[in-house]
Amino acid sequence: MNVARMGPWSIAPPLAGGALHAAGSGLFHTLLPLRLVAIDHGGDIVGLVVMAEGAGFLAGCLGAVKLIRSVGEVRAYAAFAAASAVLVLSLGAGPTVIAFMAIQAVAGFANAGQSVVIESWLNALVPNARRGFILTLYVLVLGLFYGLGQLLARDVDPAGDGMLMITAALYALALVPVTAVQVSEPRLHAPVGLHLLKAFKVSPTGTLACLLAGLVSATFASIGPLYDVKLGFGQSMIVLLMAALQLGALFLQFPIGFLSDKLDRRVILIAMAGVQVVVCALFFAVDSATPFAALFVLFSLFGGLAETFYPLGVAYANDRAKPDEFVVVSSNLLLMWALGSAIGPPIAAFAMARFGADAFFAYAIVLTVGFAAIAGLRMLKAPPEAEREEFVAYPQTSPAVYEWARPEAPAAVGAPSPASGGETT
Repeated sequence: MNVARMGPWSIAPPLAGGALHAAGSGLFHTLLPLRLVAIDHGGDIVGLVVMAEGAGFLAGCLGAVKLIRSVGEVRAYAAFAAASAVLVLSLGAGPTVIAFMAIQAVAGFANAGQSVVIESWLNALVPNARRGFILTLYVLVLGLFYGLGQLLARDVDPAGDGMLMITAALYALALVPVTAVQVSEPRLHAPVGLHLLKAFKVSPTGTLACLLAGLVSATFASIGPLYDVKLGFGQSMIVLLMAALQLGALFLQFPIGFLSDKLDRRVILIAMAGVQVVVCALFFAVDSATPFAALFVLFSLFGGLAETFYPLGVAYANDRAKPDEFVVVSSNLLLMWALGSAIGPPIAAFAMARFGADAFFAYAIVLTVGFAAIAGLRMLKAPPEAEREEFVAYPQTSPAVYEWARPEAPAAVGAPSPASGGETT
């Protein structure tokens, strides 16, 4: 099929499938910490369960392509979606902590696999001239529907079966549009492999920015409800504040990205770190009497800043990478983010359990200051980049997204501009 001649609605089925799955994830991941607390688990257990899912997602980014190749994309997606729905429903049986972690690990693998399928389909459906627009649309659709799922959680009992049934239904419904796509299956590229040292070699600053996003932004997105619970907020307020994080992450990254196209990205990253430290410090003054409007703004600012370290880190690393390094470097930056999102929750949850809710923001301040110090020192040792890529708001989904983000490179992979000379930063 000639994808360049396909109509504008050809991308609707995979986008709809991704949107439905994102809505289910938004509801489930917002209520998961509240469910664990409701069934008498402490913050330490919440951190371990979230870590298990992050580890499964990391494994899925590395290994899902092999499974997809063996059975085909449609069948693989059906298997991943069905497994996700069944795994969610199985939590209603009251599994032990070890079983809970195992279930979440497999679910994380399935989530990564579904993202690989969706992004591979988009690669086959989208003509080169519209890839940038479609990628932005993809980010917006996922973010908006994830937030919609969060808002659906306002009136759902986290300890009941309704939470699991609604999530499973949305995961299963995501099957319908994806299996209706009328296009020959695209050729999957080989798995990118784990080359984290290569990512550090190309751009230590960009790599650390992505790791910071996982350690701070993704971690708070996973265990943030624990912070709200410790401050005595009700479920409705918790859901709205977690949605504020998503809203800030969705829209603040675009103006920051536009500014980074005009100025040295390292300056923007260091400035973001400084503002994030200030925002984190303001959280120490938050309590149950803080006006909701002030809380909403504060959560939105924190979510927008913390999340934007990832796409800005990828953009800066792409500035330094050679054309044939784009997919490997960018995909491994995603793995760095996934690593941070896996190891951050148990550390932060342990700190909050031992030292109170404010411990998370102390944790975030330490990490952010450390990043700013390293980035600043490296900036003193190297000149600014001569050529830069345009900022793109990449989603934290799967390595497959980078295979269609740069259509001008050989083998439909994509390439940034040649890196400037001088020491990598």
